[in-house]
Amino acid sequence: MPNPVLERLRAYDLRPRKELGQHFLIDMNVLDRLADLIAPEPGAVVLEFGAGLGVLTERLLQRGARVVGVELDDALANVLATELGDAENFTLIHEDLARIEMQALCKELDISSLTLAGNLPYQLTSTVLFALLELEDRLQSAVLMVQREVAERIVAAHGSRDYGILSVLLQAYHRVELVMRVKPGAFRPPPRVDSAVLRVTPRLEAAEAAWSDREALTRLVKSVFNERRKTLRNTLKKFYGLDAATLARCAAASGVDLGKRPEALSVGEFVRLLHALPESDRSGERPQSGSKR
Repeated sequence: MPNPVLERLRAYDLRPRKELGQHFLIDMNVLDRLADLIAPEPGAVVLEFGAGLGVLTERLLQRGARVVGVELDDALANVLATELGDAENFTLIHEDLARIEMQALCKELDISSLTLAGNLPYQLTSTVLFALLELEDRLQSAVLMVQREVAERIVAAHGSRDYGILSVLLQAYHRVELVMRVKPGAFRPPPRVDSAVLRVTPRLEAAEAAWSDREALTRLVKSVFNERRKTLRNTLKKFYGLDAATLARCAAASGVDLGKRPEALSVGEFVRLLHALPESDRSGERPQSGSKR
């Protein structure tokens, strides 16, 4: 049976661009599984990052989704416009996804809720994952292909070496699952590393933190993980300028042992610690000296 990805590459005389980290998914079983995981209801909006040759896009359109495809590459944008430009429920955004502000895009296209999907190049993975947080309660779900090591960091539990900034921030608001591993042979050309598919689903009422806490929680988590070899006590003293008495009150109020390092704290403990900080530190009003950005 002809492979639609390879056929389209030949028809448009295209070669993967190494500088853009292009690896085309040619395994139809994986493509079908992705479509099943995304599983849009008729009329649902899917924002597809790196829509590429439009093969996954077509599957989503066939299910009745409204697909907004983002594609930077000129040649691939031409393929999308040629193959799918007549579809009423398809919108092409020929743009660098790193420049896209999620909330602004939703307002511009009148999107109240959406699903994110795509095969993310390594250099943009963190950008897109942090963008999930910007969407707040607009996000229905996200199904994203990333490097396996990145996926394992996102789903890591506290106490693990892989546990870090994105682990805490995404898990504070979402359920994150590594649902499928994908070998290099599924792509053309094969990448040097394994890939994995992440499914991210908002936790809504079960979230560890309120959306109003997001900026303050991000500040706290980044500050301590940027000094991850130091104890929480030393990092909080350095980043927030807290004295010994204030640190003791924070420890008592949160029930968190400030002698621990950040990877030892659960998501819930980070939230409790945040709420135990003085109000000026939670709001970011106090000048923060000596912090790493």
